[in-house]
Amino acid sequence: MIQKLQNHIKNHYAEVLTTIKLMDIEERFDLVFSRFFGLYFAKLGVKLRMTPTQVSLWSLFFGIIGGALLYFQNIWQITLLGSLLITFAGILDSTDGQLARMTNQGTEMGRIIDGTIDNFVFLSCYFFGCTYFFFGDIGWPVVLLGLSAGFISHTYSSAIYDFYKCDFLLYVGEFKDSKIPTVQEVKNKNWGNSFVQKILHLIYINYTQNQYLLYTRSESTRDLYEQKAFNKGTKKEFKSLYREKFGPLMFWWALVGGTNTHRTLIMAFSIAGRFDLYLIVCLLKLIPLFVIVLAQKRIDKKFAKRIESLD
Repeated sequence: MIQKLQNHIKNHYAEVLTTIKLMDIEERFDLVFSRFFGLYFAKLGVKLRMTPTQVSLWSLFFGIIGGALLYFQNIWQITLLGSLLITFAGILDSTDGQLARMTNQGTEMGRIIDGTIDNFVFLSCYFFGCTYFFFGDIGWPVVLLGLSAGFISHTYSSAIYDFYKCDFLLYVGEFKDSKIPTVQEVKNKNWGNSFVQKILHLIYINYTQNQYLLYTRSESTRDLYEQKAFNKGTKKEFKSLYREKFGPLMFWWALVGGTNTHRTLIMAFSIAGRFDLYLIVCLLKLIPLFVIVLAQKRIDKKFAKRIESLD
Protein backbone atom coordinates (compact mmCIF):
# COMPACT_ATOMS: atom_id res chain seq x y z
CA MET A 1 0.00 0.00 0.00
CA ILE A 2 2.77 2.43 0.98
CA GLN A 3 4.79 1.49 -2.09
CA LYS A 4 1.76 2.07 -4.30
CA LEU A 5 1.23 5.50 -2.75
CA GLN A 6 4.89 6.37 -3.24
CA ASN A 7 4.72 5.35 -6.89
CA HIS A 8 1.59 7.43 -7.37
CA ILE A 9 3.20 10.51 -5.82
CA LYS A 10 6.33 10.00 -7.91
CA ASN A 11 4.35 9.63 -11.14
CA HIS A 12 2.09 12.57 -10.28
CA TYR A 13 5.08 14.80 -9.54
CA ALA A 14 6.64 13.77 -12.86
CA GLU A 15 3.41 14.82 -14.54
CA VAL A 16 3.49 18.13 -12.67
CA LEU A 17 6.90 18.83 -14.18
CA THR A 18 5.43 18.49 -17.68
CA THR A 19 3.07 21.39 -16.92
CA ILE A 20 5.95 23.72 -16.00
CA LYS A 21 7.00 26.27 -18.59
CA LEU A 22 10.53 26.80 -17.30
CA MET A 23 12.08 25.29 -14.18
CA ASP A 24 14.55 28.15 -13.72
CA ILE A 25 11.87 30.49 -12.40
CA GLU A 26 9.67 27.97 -10.64
CA GLU A 27 9.36 28.56 -6.91
CA ARG A 28 10.00 25.49 -4.75
CA PHE A 29 6.77 25.91 -2.80
CA ASP A 30 4.77 25.89 -6.02
CA LEU A 31 6.46 22.72 -7.22
CA VAL A 32 5.79 20.69 -4.10
CA PHE A 33 2.45 22.20 -3.11
CA SER A 34 0.47 24.58 -5.33
CA ARG A 35 1.16 22.92 -8.66
CA PHE A 36 1.26 19.44 -7.12
CA PHE A 37 -2.28 19.67 -5.76
CA GLY A 38 -3.40 22.05 -8.48
CA LEU A 39 -2.90 19.36 -11.10
CA TYR A 40 -5.48 17.13 -9.38
CA PHE A 41 -8.06 19.90 -9.68
CA ALA A 42 -6.97 20.61 -13.26
CA LYS A 43 -7.71 16.98 -14.15
CA LEU A 44 -11.07 17.30 -12.41
CA GLY A 45 -11.70 20.46 -14.40
CA VAL A 46 -11.05 18.56 -17.63
CA LYS A 47 -13.59 15.91 -16.64
CA LEU A 48 -16.17 18.55 -15.70
CA ARG A 49 -15.41 20.50 -18.91
CA MET A 50 -14.62 23.64 -16.96
CA THR A 51 -12.81 26.60 -18.47
CA PRO A 52 -9.76 28.22 -16.84
CA THR A 53 -11.84 31.36 -16.23
CA GLN A 54 -14.42 29.36 -14.28
CA VAL A 55 -11.65 27.95 -12.09
CA SER A 56 -10.31 31.49 -11.61
CA LEU A 57 -13.73 32.64 -10.43
CA TRP A 58 -13.86 29.83 -7.87
CA SER A 59 -10.40 30.96 -6.72
CA LEU A 60 -11.81 34.47 -6.34
CA PHE A 61 -14.79 33.17 -4.36
CA PHE A 62 -12.75 31.21 -1.81
CA GLY A 63 -10.04 33.87 -1.65
CA ILE A 64 -12.41 36.74 -0.87
CA ILE A 65 -14.22 34.72 1.80
CA GLY A 66 -10.87 33.75 3.30
CA GLY A 67 -9.78 37.38 3.28
CA ALA A 68 -13.04 38.44 4.96
CA LEU A 69 -12.39 36.01 7.81
CA LEU A 70 -9.15 37.85 8.59
CA TYR A 71 -11.34 40.49 10.18
CA PHE A 72 -11.57 38.27 13.26
CA GLN A 73 -8.00 38.91 14.41
CA ASN A 74 -8.93 38.12 18.00
CA ILE A 75 -10.13 34.58 17.18
CA TRP A 76 -7.25 32.54 15.80
CA GLN A 77 -9.49 29.62 14.86
CA ILE A 78 -11.42 31.83 12.43
CA THR A 79 -8.30 33.41 10.93
CA LEU A 80 -6.87 29.90 10.58
CA LEU A 81 -9.97 28.91 8.60
CA GLY A 82 -9.56 32.06 6.53
CA SER A 83 -5.94 31.16 5.88
CA LEU A 84 -6.93 27.68 4.72
CA LEU A 85 -9.42 29.19 2.27
CA ILE A 86 -6.77 31.61 1.01
CA THR A 87 -4.39 28.68 0.58
CA PHE A 88 -7.04 26.76 -1.37
CA ALA A 89 -7.58 29.83 -3.55
CA GLY A 90 -3.84 29.79 -4.22
CA ILE A 91 -4.03 26.16 -5.34
CA LEU A 92 -6.88 27.01 -7.71
CA ASP A 93 -4.80 29.94 -8.95
CA SER A 94 -2.26 27.35 -10.08
CA THR A 95 -5.01 25.07 -11.39
CA ASP A 96 -6.38 27.55 -13.92
CA GLY A 97 -3.00 27.89 -15.64
CA GLN A 98 -2.45 24.14 -15.68
CA LEU A 99 -5.95 23.58 -17.05
CA ALA A 100 -5.35 26.22 -19.75
CA ARG A 101 -2.19 24.44 -20.91
CA MET A 102 -3.80 21.00 -20.75
CA THR A 103 -6.76 22.12 -22.87
CA ASN A 104 -4.98 24.71 -25.05
CA GLN A 105 -7.21 27.49 -23.74
CA GLY A 106 -4.50 29.92 -22.71
CA THR A 107 -5.18 33.51 -23.79
CA GLU A 108 -3.87 36.97 -22.94
CA MET A 109 -7.28 37.85 -21.53
CA GLY A 110 -7.14 34.77 -19.31
CA ARG A 111 -3.75 35.82 -17.95
CA ILE A 112 -5.10 39.27 -17.11
CA ILE A 113 -8.19 37.81 -15.44
CA ASP A 114 -5.94 35.53 -13.40
CA GLY A 115 -3.79 38.44 -12.24
CA THR A 116 -6.83 40.60 -11.52
CA ILE A 117 -8.36 37.89 -9.34
CA ASP A 118 -5.10 37.64 -7.37
CA ASN A 119 -5.31 41.37 -6.72
CA PHE A 120 -8.92 41.16 -5.52
CA VAL A 121 -8.08 38.31 -3.13
CA PHE A 122 -5.25 40.32 -1.61
CA LEU A 123 -7.44 43.41 -1.54
CA SER A 124 -9.93 41.43 0.54
CA CYS A 125 -7.13 40.42 2.93
CA TYR A 126 -5.93 44.01 3.33
CA PHE A 127 -9.40 45.49 3.68
CA PHE A 128 -10.69 43.12 6.35
CA GLY A 129 -7.34 42.77 8.13
CA CYS A 130 -7.15 46.56 8.45
CA THR A 131 -10.85 46.97 9.33
CA TYR A 132 -10.38 45.03 12.57
CA PHE A 133 -7.70 47.48 13.74
CA PHE A 134 -9.61 50.48 12.38
CA PHE A 135 -12.43 49.74 14.83
CA GLY A 136 -9.93 48.71 17.49
CA ASP A 137 -6.99 50.45 19.10
CA ILE A 138 -5.28 51.92 16.02
CA GLY A 139 -8.03 53.74 14.13
CA TRP A 140 -7.30 55.86 11.06
CA PRO A 141 -3.50 55.33 11.04
CA VAL A 142 -4.02 51.68 10.04
CA VAL A 143 -5.77 52.89 6.87
CA LEU A 144 -2.71 54.88 5.85
CA LEU A 145 -0.49 51.97 6.80
CA GLY A 146 -2.62 49.55 4.79
CA LEU A 147 -2.74 51.77 1.72
CA SER A 148 1.03 52.28 1.82
CA ALA A 149 1.79 48.59 2.30
CA GLY A 150 -0.76 47.36 -0.22
CA PHE A 151 -0.55 49.88 -3.03
CA ILE A 152 3.14 50.75 -2.79
CA SER A 153 5.15 47.85 -1.41
CA HIS A 154 2.96 44.88 -2.39
CA THR A 155 1.69 46.16 -5.73
CA TYR A 156 4.98 47.41 -7.12
CA SER A 157 7.12 44.51 -5.90
CA SER A 158 4.69 41.99 -7.41
CA ALA A 159 4.44 43.88 -10.69
CA ILE A 160 8.17 44.25 -11.25
CA TYR A 161 8.83 40.62 -10.25
CA ASP A 162 6.28 39.51 -12.84
CA PHE A 163 8.04 41.63 -15.47
CA TYR A 164 11.46 40.06 -14.92
CA LYS A 165 9.90 36.59 -14.69
CA CYS A 166 8.26 37.14 -18.07
CA ASP A 167 11.57 38.39 -19.46
CA PHE A 168 13.23 35.18 -18.29
CA LEU A 169 10.54 33.12 -20.02
CA LEU A 170 10.99 35.18 -23.18
CA TYR A 171 14.78 35.18 -23.44
CA VAL A 172 15.60 31.75 -22.02
CA GLY A 173 12.43 29.75 -22.68
CA GLU A 174 11.64 31.43 -26.03
CA PHE A 175 8.01 31.94 -25.00
CA LYS A 176 7.22 34.92 -27.20
CA ASP A 177 3.76 35.29 -25.70
CA SER A 178 5.45 36.16 -22.39
CA LYS A 179 6.77 39.46 -23.70
CA ILE A 180 5.33 42.35 -21.70
CA PRO A 181 3.84 44.97 -24.05
CA THR A 182 4.49 48.68 -23.66
CA VAL A 183 1.91 50.85 -21.94
CA GLN A 184 0.97 52.39 -25.29
CA GLU A 185 0.48 48.95 -26.86
CA VAL A 186 -1.85 48.01 -24.02
CA LYS A 187 -3.80 51.26 -24.44
CA ASN A 188 -4.16 50.64 -28.18
CA LYS A 189 -5.45 47.11 -27.71
CA ASN A 190 -9.18 46.70 -28.29
CA TRP A 191 -10.81 44.09 -26.06
CA GLY A 192 -14.42 44.95 -26.79
CA ASN A 193 -17.05 47.34 -25.58
CA SER A 194 -18.68 45.45 -22.72
CA PHE A 195 -18.43 46.88 -19.21
CA VAL A 196 -16.32 43.98 -17.94
CA GLN A 197 -13.94 44.21 -20.90
CA LYS A 198 -13.48 47.94 -20.38
CA ILE A 199 -12.78 47.47 -16.66
CA LEU A 200 -10.24 44.71 -17.36
CA HIS A 201 -8.59 46.92 -19.95
CA LEU A 202 -8.21 49.77 -17.45
CA ILE A 203 -6.83 47.36 -14.84
CA TYR A 204 -4.34 45.99 -17.37
CA ILE A 205 -3.19 49.51 -18.29
CA ASN A 206 -2.67 50.39 -14.63
CA TYR A 207 -0.83 47.13 -13.95
CA THR A 208 1.50 47.65 -16.92
CA GLN A 209 2.23 51.20 -15.79
CA ASN A 210 3.17 49.84 -12.36
CA GLN A 211 5.49 47.30 -13.96
CA TYR A 212 7.39 49.93 -15.92
CA LEU A 213 7.77 52.24 -12.92
CA LEU A 214 10.68 50.25 -11.44
CA TYR A 215 11.75 48.46 -14.61
CA THR A 216 15.41 49.25 -15.32
CA ARG A 217 15.83 47.93 -18.87
CA SER A 218 15.60 50.43 -21.72
CA GLU A 219 13.86 49.63 -24.99
CA SER A 220 17.26 49.38 -26.70
CA THR A 221 18.43 46.88 -24.09
CA ARG A 222 15.29 44.79 -24.54
CA ASP A 223 15.76 44.87 -28.32
CA LEU A 224 19.37 43.76 -27.94
CA TYR A 225 18.42 40.87 -25.66
CA GLU A 226 15.64 39.75 -27.98
CA GLN A 227 17.90 39.93 -31.00
CA LYS A 228 20.55 37.72 -29.37
CA ALA A 229 17.97 35.37 -27.81
CA PHE A 230 16.33 34.49 -31.12
CA ASN A 231 19.33 34.56 -33.44
CA LYS A 232 20.39 31.02 -34.37
CA GLY A 233 24.06 31.86 -34.10
CA THR A 234 23.90 33.49 -30.67
CA LYS A 235 20.90 32.12 -28.80
CA LYS A 236 22.64 29.11 -27.25
CA GLU A 237 25.44 31.16 -25.70
CA PHE A 238 23.06 33.99 -24.84
CA LYS A 239 20.73 31.68 -22.90
CA SER A 240 23.64 30.16 -21.02
CA LEU A 241 24.96 33.59 -20.03
CA TYR A 242 21.50 34.90 -19.16
CA ARG A 243 20.84 31.94 -16.88
CA GLU A 244 24.19 32.39 -15.18
CA LYS A 245 23.81 36.13 -14.57
CA PHE A 246 20.10 36.51 -13.85
CA GLY A 247 19.06 33.09 -12.56
CA PRO A 248 20.25 33.73 -8.96
CA LEU A 249 18.60 37.16 -8.98
CA MET A 250 15.22 35.61 -9.83
CA PHE A 251 15.28 33.87 -6.43
CA TRP A 252 15.48 37.23 -4.70
CA TRP A 253 12.81 38.75 -6.94
CA ALA A 254 10.48 35.88 -6.00
CA LEU A 255 11.30 36.25 -2.31
CA VAL A 256 10.52 39.96 -2.28
CA GLY A 257 7.70 40.16 -4.82
CA GLY A 258 6.28 36.67 -5.11
CA THR A 259 2.69 35.82 -4.27
CA ASN A 260 3.83 33.04 -1.94
CA THR A 261 5.78 35.48 0.22
CA HIS A 262 2.88 37.89 0.61
CA ARG A 263 0.32 35.15 1.17
CA THR A 264 2.43 33.34 3.77
CA LEU A 265 3.22 36.49 5.74
CA ILE A 266 -0.42 37.63 5.69
CA MET A 267 -1.64 34.28 7.01
CA ALA A 268 1.06 33.93 9.66
CA PHE A 269 0.56 37.42 11.12
CA SER A 270 -3.24 37.15 10.91
CA ILE A 271 -3.37 33.85 12.81
CA ALA A 272 -1.22 35.53 15.44
CA GLY A 273 -3.74 38.38 15.52
CA ARG A 274 -1.20 40.96 14.34
CA PHE A 275 -2.05 41.92 10.77
CA ASP A 276 -0.87 45.40 11.74
CA LEU A 277 2.68 44.08 12.15
CA TYR A 278 2.45 42.46 8.71
CA LEU A 279 1.81 45.91 7.23
CA ILE A 280 5.00 47.22 8.83
CA VAL A 281 7.02 44.23 7.57
CA CYS A 282 5.54 44.75 4.11
CA LEU A 283 6.72 48.37 4.10
CA LEU A 284 10.18 47.39 5.36
CA LYS A 285 10.33 45.04 2.39
CA LEU A 286 10.82 48.13 0.24
CA ILE A 287 14.43 48.25 1.42
CA PRO A 288 15.52 44.90 -0.11
CA LEU A 289 13.31 45.68 -3.12
CA PHE A 290 15.32 48.78 -4.00
CA VAL A 291 18.57 46.91 -3.34
CA ILE A 292 17.51 44.25 -5.86
CA VAL A 293 16.45 46.92 -8.37
CA LEU A 294 19.91 48.50 -8.14
CA ALA A 295 21.59 45.10 -8.44
CA GLN A 296 19.44 44.32 -11.50
CA LYS A 297 20.40 47.61 -13.11
CA ARG A 298 24.11 47.05 -12.46
CA ILE A 299 24.08 43.48 -13.80
CA ASP A 300 22.06 44.51 -16.86
CA LYS A 301 24.61 47.19 -17.73
CA LYS A 302 27.50 44.73 -17.60
CA PHE A 303 25.56 41.98 -19.34
CA ALA A 304 24.52 44.22 -22.24
CA LYS A 305 28.16 45.08 -22.91
CA ARG A 306 29.13 41.41 -22.66
CA ILE A 307 26.66 40.17 -25.28
CA GLU A 308 27.16 42.95 -27.81
CA SER A 309 30.11 40.99 -29.21
CA LEU A 310 28.10 37.78 -29.63
CA ASP A 311 27.67 36.76 -33.28
